[in-house]
Amino acid sequence: MGKLIICVCCLIVLIAGCSRHYEDGPHAPKLPPKSQVPDDHPPIVGQADQSKGSVSGKVVIAPELADRVPANGVLFIIARERAEGGPPPYAVKRMEISKFPMSFTLTQSDVLSMAGDGIVLADIPEMYLVARIDQDGDAGDESGDMGGECVSNPVASGTSDCEILINRVF
Repeated sequence: MGKLIICVCCLIVLIAGCSRHYEDGPHAPKLPPKSQVPDDHPPIVGQADQSKGSVSGKVVIAPELADRVPANGVLFIIARERAEGGPPPYAVKRMEISKFPMSFTLTQSDVLSMAGDGIVLADIPEMYLVARIDQDGDAGDESGDMGGECVSNPVASGTSDCEILINRVF
């Protein structure tokens, strides 16, 4: 009889203890990070080389336009197949304007889904980089918006020293 009472008590404790539901919030269990490999760790076999699939550099403003940069403007970095016109851009990065020169890195995560499935930035042999400063956050050219292009267009994927000069007003 004593063993039966102990078993029933253990069963009640287990049922009562397991009825707790974890929900999102400050008391939710913490999940481990997806990757615990340090940034300076050598590449792991099979891991993509992130620098090959990116283009980085800085955006500078022509001195005569420095006073015309809107305080609440948006900077768009755009990678295209051609300098002007043609198909939709490969990739677009939208950035809040801070202080110029502004650094940027265009990566695979900036590739537009409407550009077509399967576009891999690392596989594009050359692209034209342009930048636009937009007053209202819409990428279309409107009166007062500014633009410019990379001084070394076209550039290859993996280039890390691109300079885009904003030197015209629409």
